[in-house]
Amino acid sequence: MFYIQINSDEGFVSLGSFSITWANSVDPFFADERLEGFCSFNFDRFSLEFGAIDHDRPGFYITTYRDGDIESSMPVFQLP
Repeated sequence: MFYIQINSDEGFVSLGSFSITWANSVDPFFADERLEGFCSFNFDRFSLEFGAIDHDRPGFYITTYRDGDIESSMPVFQLP
């Protein structure tokens, strides 16, 4: 099944077990300021994540999920 949802701040495209998700986060207090955005390439329960999705620092992470929760997340590269 193919699904696509895109707007000016985020997007989601999926085809079967593969999906791509991205977002340009907007600061909830100052709408004109952007926080860390992210991009995630997902297959089944594995993700290659770029940005600061579930972490304090932006970088490149390999993440696995189980039952909708993070099972493990390994940083490959982090920025200060």
